[in-house]
Amino acid sequence: MTLENATKSEQTPVPATPEKRSIKCLPLDIKRFTPWRIKVQAFVGHTMMENWHKTFNHLEVTGRENIPATGSLIIVGNHISNQDPPLLTVATHRHMIFMAKRELWYIRPLGMWIDFLGAIPITREKPELSTLRFIKQVVKTGWSLGMFIEGTRCKVPNSIGRPFLGPAYFAKVTQSNILPIGIIGSNEKTGKAHIKLIVGKPIPYSDDLEKTTWEIMDALAGLTGFTILERKLAEK
Repeated sequence: MTLENATKSEQTPVPATPEKRSIKCLPLDIKRFTPWRIKVQAFVGHTMMENWHKTFNHLEVTGRENIPATGSLIIVGNHISNQDPPLLTVATHRHMIFMAKRELWYIRPLGMWIDFLGAIPITREKPELSTLRFIKQVVKTGWSLGMFIEGTRCKVPNSIGRPFLGPAYFAKVTQSNILPIGIIGSNEKTGKAHIKLIVGKPIPYSDDLEKTTWEIMDALAGLTGFTILERKLAEK
């Protein structure tokens, strides 16, 4: 940088980074994740949500024989609807924590509800290190982690969007296998939907995050029959 450019940059005001809105959420405390919360998740996921979708959305779950009997898992699905997070619990009958975008806590009743069920708010653009460390700590106690490979919903029909390294990273640092869950039909209108949840075979963690990421993507594409839009990793 030249002296002239340096002087100009000093004189040019730098736009302020917009402050994040404050949210009210439960503290990052391992004591939250108790046997009682496991029972709550089981009641909401296995009893309420599963029966609801069986009654109104023709829910069909296949591949449960692929779920390991013990050990924590990184449970990874494709993402096409706001209904998808509890469907990971429905498919696996595993107790798990979820990473959810912090903006969901702007809606106070929704924030309280997902807090209650075990969700952790995260800043998608730049996740806080303390949050990442806490999630690793919880998974190492035996809880599974529910994630979506794209990080956000894919709005292109019958497609899977650009993947993130997050699932492969958490699998590596917690030494957990990855369980792919193909989700079909959750974006259809209630009452007319035919939701299919297909549980794939576990994928072992590895040090090669990119290789593992594409193994997950190929598994999800195979389970759903969806098209992978582009073979590039998301930058964030």
